[in-house]
Amino acid sequence: MTLSQAFICIAAGYVCGSVPWSVLAAKLFRSDDARSVGDGNPGAANAWIASGWKIGLTVLVLDVSKGLIPVIVCLMFIGTTRVHLDYLLLAVVWIAPVVGHAWSPFLKFNGGKALASSWGVWIALTFGAAFPVGLILLGLAHLIQSNHAITVTLCLVGFILLFVPIFGGKDLFIFSILNLGLVLFKHRSEYRNGIVFRGWIRKLTGKLG
Repeated sequence: MTLSQAFICIAAGYVCGSVPWSVLAAKLFRSDDARSVGDGNPGAANAWIASGWKIGLTVLVLDVSKGLIPVIVCLMFIGTTRVHLDYLLLAVVWIAPVVGHAWSPFLKFNGGKALASSWGVWIALTFGAAFPVGLILLGLAHLIQSNHAITVTLCLVGFILLFVPIFGGKDLFIFSILNLGLVLFKHRSEYRNGIVFRGWIRKLTGKLG
């Protein structure tokens, strides 16, 4: 992969990630705009709240695909030469769809919190392993506490601790740090609420205390 080819991959990934599927779905199906509910984030969760589970699930699949498809295409293109490429450049290729989701030119450089697209990239880079692991980590974190920002952050940290040692590669490590930093920045206002334990946890700890 030449430098110009890498820039093409970065640009294609960014554009793919920047497509605002929740906004397009609202217009196509004449439903409520995802940005009109909750925190105003144009993501799958708010699309689900605004328009129901069918549109919400569709948007979720499309948003995950924004990260999954460009990275898979790039991996198919570079093949086994990945280990010989500049790891910093590869990390930028991997993060490009996530950045596009977070700061979309189609939304005046506003965007979602880049969670679904992040998941898509991780699924591609781990050859599918991040899909079931993500479901488990998100489910466990959500079961224990209700702060969404904490839930997704714990999931991402779990990805880093589990997959970076398994799959190796400096590019994956650098991508993971960039990804975590982006997620922390996009959720910065929500961390003020701290960990909000579920009622059953509070009851259990109260009884034990």
